[in-house]
Amino acid sequence: MAAAFGLAGLSLMGIPPSGGFVAKCLLLTAAVIEGYPWLAATILAGGLLAGGYVFRVIDTALAIPAVPVAPRRPVPRRLELAALALAVAAVLLGLVPLRPFGLLQIGRDGLAMAGLP
Repeated sequence: MAAAFGLAGLSLMGIPPSGGFVAKCLLLTAAVIEGYPWLAATILAGGLLAGGYVFRVIDTALAIPAVPVAPRRPVPRRLELAALALAVAAVLLGLVPLRPFGLLQIGRDGLAMAGLP
């Protein structure tokens, strides 16, 4: 479970090669080009806060407890695999960053003809 959280954390922090990196890069570029430095600073601060949170949770999850902990009910394997699959997908999206852009263009010509942006 810690591995899935760590991989998903990469995307939350915006570290390459995750899909979150591509998204944050596009948002930062747009914010700077459009003249919103406060928005760019907010996006960067969010990545740093996410990093602090992820590292804190991972540190706690992997630490050896000083006092024995009572056993807990194990997480079902299917839930662990679902979380891991989503985290791996977030990282793999970073390897093909511009591929999903084609989906955003579907139907765009029809909107432009109707006078919509």
